[in-house]
Amino acid sequence: MNLAVEGLNAGYGKLNVLRDLSLSFAAGQFTAILGPNGSGKSTLLRSIFGLADVFSGSITLDGNPITDLNGAEIVSLGLACVPQRNNVFDELNVGENLQLATRRMDRRETARALEAAVELFPLVAKRRDQPACLLSGGERQMLAIAMGWLSRPTLMLLDEPSAGLAPNLVNDVFQTLLQLKDQGMTLVVVEQNARSALRHCDEVFILREGRLAFAGSAEACLQDEETIKSLLGTGNTGQTLPA
Repeated sequence: MNLAVEGLNAGYGKLNVLRDLSLSFAAGQFTAILGPNGSGKSTLLRSIFGLADVFSGSITLDGNPITDLNGAEIVSLGLACVPQRNNVFDELNVGENLQLATRRMDRRETARALEAAVELFPLVAKRRDQPACLLSGGERQMLAIAMGWLSRPTLMLLDEPSAGLAPNLVNDVFQTLLQLKDQGMTLVVVEQNARSALRHCDEVFILREGRLAFAGSAEACLQDEETIKSLLGTGNTGQTLPA
C-alpha cells in the first residue's frame, strides 16, 4: 500500500501547521517522522487519518484520494492509527480491549486473530484478565499496537510509541514493529527518540516548522551528526527529543 502526500496545507481551524508538504511512503517500508517540538509531526498523522483540517493539497492511498473520508472509511481501506494517548480503554481489561478490536469479525475469525495476537504480543497475553488502567506504560503501548494490528491493516501510523518508556521497553516496542514489517506491513512512526527510530527504520523524514527539511535513508541520517544538530535541534541523538 502506497501512501502519498502532495502539497499539503493542514492544521486546526485557522492555524496552518503543515505548509506545502509533499512526501510519500513506499509499501513495506518502515519510515520515521522526526523533528523538533511543534514541527507538525503529529499533525501529519492526524491529517492522514482525517483528524485534522486539510486546507489544500491531497492525500492518496494507492492513488485514491482519502482526504474526504472519515476514520471508519479509512480503516476499511487497510489503514490503522495508534495515537500516543487515549489508545486503550481503561475501564476494560486487556482481553476485552482485544475483543473490541475484533468486533467486525465473525466468531471463527475472532478466535484465529486472537490466537495470532497472543503469539505476536506475548506480553499482552500474560495480562489478559488485568484491567487496562493497571498496565505499565510499555504494556499499554503493546496493547494499543495489538489492537491496531487486529484491525488487519496493511499500513499502520503510530504516534510516539516509545514516549515515556524505559530503554529496555523502547527496544521491545521497536522489535515488535520490526516483526510487523517482516509480515509485510507498512509502518509510519512519529518518534521523539531519534536514535532508536533511526536504528530500526528504513527511511526518515525530518519536519521543521511544518515543512520537509530532510528526506533520506535512516543509515545516512544516523551517521550525519550535523544533520541531527541542525534539523532536530539537539547535539545528542541518544536523548529523547520533545514531542
